Amino acid sequence: MTKSALMTLAGAVVITTSCTLGPDWEKPQMEVPAVFRGASAGDSNMADLPWQEVMKDKNLQALLNDVFTSNRSMEALMHNVNAARHYVTIARAPIFPWLGYGASTSKGMNSAGGASVTNTGSMTTNPGSASLSASWEIDIWGSTRRGVESAEASAEEVQEELNNLRLSLMSQVASGYLQLIMLDEQLRITRESVDSYRDTLKLFNDQFKEGVVDGLQVASAQAALAAAEAEAPALEMQIAGLENTLSMLAGRAPGHIARSGSLNSCMKSAKVAAGIPAELLARRPDIRAKEQALRAANAEVGVAIASYFPSISLTGTAGYASPDLRTHVYGNKHGWGIGASLTGPLFQAGQLTANEAAKKETFLAAKADYEQAVLNALAEVSSTLVERQKLREVISKQEAAVAAYEQSVSLAKQRYKEGYSAYFEVLDNQLRLFPAQKQLASYRYQYAACVPSLYTRLGGGWQK
Repeated sequence: MTKSALMTLAGAVVITTSCTLGPDWEKPQMEVPAVFRGASAGDSNMADLPWQEVMKDKNLQALLNDVFTSNRSMEALMHNVNAARHYVTIARAPIFPWLGYGASTSKGMNSAGGASVTNTGSMTTNPGSASLSASWEIDIWGSTRRGVESAEASAEEVQEELNNLRLSLMSQVASGYLQLIMLDEQLRITRESVDSYRDTLKLFNDQFKEGVVDGLQVASAQAALAAAEAEAPALEMQIAGLENTLSMLAGRAPGHIARSGSLNSCMKSAKVAAGIPAELLARRPDIRAKEQALRAANAEVGVAIASYFPSISLTGTAGYASPDLRTHVYGNKHGWGIGASLTGPLFQAGQLTANEAAKKETFLAAKADYEQAVLNALAEVSSTLVERQKLREVISKQEAAVAAYEQSVSLAKQRYKEGYSAYFEVLDNQLRLFPAQKQLASYRYQYAACVPSLYTRLGGGWQK
């Protein structure tokens, strides 16, 4: 290679790093409140804890471990993450020179001369050639580098989507596990009510035969028993469906989900501390994914701007050609070459301008999506904090109502034994007690479910 060619190549290297068009990336800033609505000021954050310290039930931990290792949606997204990383390599490749090779051969006879390599008269020849080639598109305007930046941001976005899926599955499975415990408790209450209503119906039937009560009491007892008996298989159906859903999420065949404990113990299993709202911007993977999408869109604006400017490419070849492969050592001809090309747009019918405008609109859309994700996250955390706070009051009142109904049933039974009232009064109070007990179980489930919900909404639990 000549001295002038080497100087040209060196100059190209300098030019390569001279300019990168388009706006440089700046992390978006959003004003957030000093504290979450529904929470007191403080620096502590339950999201700092490992998820095993928040969800301490061993059966739930085993279930979540299966989810994290065997969930098919997570596996598919992991492959998408790997693919996105490969696309970064693909986007970066044009920064470097590309090397290639070529070879050709043919066989023929030229009786009148004019062979492709040399005049051989009437001889049969095997002309051939072999060469190495190199090409390099100089990234003067930073189009390739902006493309790499976009690909890297897209890869990070997919990674954050995987983190967010893990967080979402954790919340869904933990909530489902607690719901199973609630359904178990409601099923227990329902079966107790069935036994009680059955005894009441037997008593009324006996009294009806003796003429002590009329058909109204018997019909009321029959209705109460039938309604309670209908609730039991309905709850069993919910339990089986939820167990199958959780088994599927854990990569298991449909089957029983081992569980233990009570809603009361689950309610007291973890302390809640929400930290400060600004931590959401660094923790929540859904927000981080939107941020990376915004970064990718910003880089694409630079790619669009760079398309207005010409591209410069360097090419080089080196090799030899032989008039006859049978004599490839003797008589071959060596050669080399180096060249440069410049291409650029003159008239594109508004395509380049429209492309730049479209990329800028895409950036603005990504910016709005990011800001909306932040607002959604703040609202979710605040709503969960307020919900947990208000559920304390609801549960307290409902516990008082259940206690009062239990006392009324006890008093009605005592009055019946002492002959002051009919047993129908007992049935009437039982019809209020059992639904109140099931509603209390529902409120306790909602309160317990606030813990995994708040933990994941604060951005805890996705870190390895």
